Amino acid sequence: MPPKIEEALRRFQEIYLNGIPFLLEQNDTAFLSFLCVMCATDALAGYRYQNLTDPERFKKFVADYFPATYSTHAAKLWLFRCRMLHNFSPAHFSLVHGSPESHLQVNPAIGDHFLSDVVLFGDLKTATNKYFSELHSNTQLQRDMLSRLENSDRGGAIFVTMNTSETSK
Repeated sequence: MPPKIEEALRRFQEIYLNGIPFLLEQNDTAFLSFLCVMCATDALAGYRYQNLTDPERFKKFVADYFPATYSTHAAKLWLFRCRMLHNFSPAHFSLVHGSPESHLQVNPAIGDHFLSDVVLFGDLKTATNKYFSELHSNTQLQRDMLSRLENSDRGGAIFVTMNTSETSK
C-alpha cells in the first residue's frame, strides 16, 4: 500500500480509535465522543466514495459498513452529524453515556432514538476495520483514498504536529 495511505491509517488509529476511549471515561467528555465519531465517519466516507455528494457518501458508508441496524437511521445520522459539527447540537437523537441497552431504542419522552456513546464507538471501530480490510486488498479503493489524501480542497492528508518537549513544574 502507498506510504501516504499507511500514514493516514496510522494517524486515524491514533486520533480516533485510540483517542475516543479517553473521552468515554467520564460523563463530562462523553459528549465530545459523538463529535469525534461523526468526524471519523465523515472522513472514512470521503476516502471510500469519491463520486458521491457529501450527504450521499456519508449515508452510504453508514449503510455499507456499520451494522444493519443503522441503515434505517442513515439519513437522520447525516442530519445529526451536521447539527453536531456545525451547531454543537444533538438534534434528531438523544445522547446517552454508559447506557448500551438504550442504543437505537425510541426515546418515549420525545420520540427520537437514543444513541449510546460506547455502542456507537464500537460500531465505528467495526466499520473502520471492515473498510480498512477492503482497502488493503483493493487497489481501486487505494487509488480513491490516495486521490482524496492528495486533494486538500476535498479532504487532504492527516497532518499532526506534536509538541515533543516535556515541561515540568
